[in-house]
Amino acid sequence: MNSEGRRLILIIENSINPHNLGRDIAGNNFHVIESNGGAEGLSLVRQLKPDLVICDISSSSVGGMSICAEIKSDATTSHASVILLGPVSQQIDGLRAGADDYISLPFDSHALGLKIENLIRLRDAMRGKVVQEMSSQSESKELNDQFLKKLEQLVLENIADPDFGVHEMAFQIGISVSVLYRKLRLHTGITVNIFVKTIRMKRAMKLLETGIYPVNEVAAAVGYEDSKYFSREFRKSFGKTPAEVKRGTK
Repeated sequence: MNSEGRRLILIIENSINPHNLGRDIAGNNFHVIESNGGAEGLSLVRQLKPDLVICDISSSSVGGMSICAEIKSDATTSHASVILLGPVSQQIDGLRAGADDYISLPFDSHALGLKIENLIRLRDAMRGKVVQEMSSQSESKELNDQFLKKLEQLVLENIADPDFGVHEMAFQIGISVSVLYRKLRLHTGITVNIFVKTIRMKRAMKLLETGIYPVNEVAAAVGYEDSKYFSREFRKSFGKTPAEVKRGTK
């Protein structure tokens, strides 16, 4: 099933039927897939980069707590919201592992669907606000804060490198990853991953608006090796696909 342009949800929990979950999520903007256990689930997270992951903390082979911590510590996947399912006695530990929400077992599938919608709506609103604010700046206009200006400069200098992320940025600016996260959250209210992605998308829009470059070349120029994944993320940011922007220049 083609998930381009749709929110991708990965289930790492055998008791959830993806078809039933789909009925509890309003609209047709979600594509739900499932894994056959924790190890495969973590591999799919890295491969597909879903928008949201639902995981039982007792997931086989790799525990849900570990999966959550892995997702949140990796700059390429930290954008994903994580909902953990488990006994109420482990709720605090689940949230400490970085989960965006925790649902006690047994759970109500309708309540889970509402939590999914709320989390994705919140992330979309945050992303849209940042994109709007940063896109309103001219290419030459300096950011008011020196720290943010330095971060933006680092992203632009490494924009074609798909592996450039929080660890490389922290190293080049001379601070720890944890300090970088805290400082950026303090200044902007967003994560490092969203900050980097916003700058990449802003540059992609400028390249597409020239009408010169094909979509796959633009994707590569801003650090995306998978042009379909790039198109999906671009549409989340601007509400239209790269192809639609390119067609509009003709």
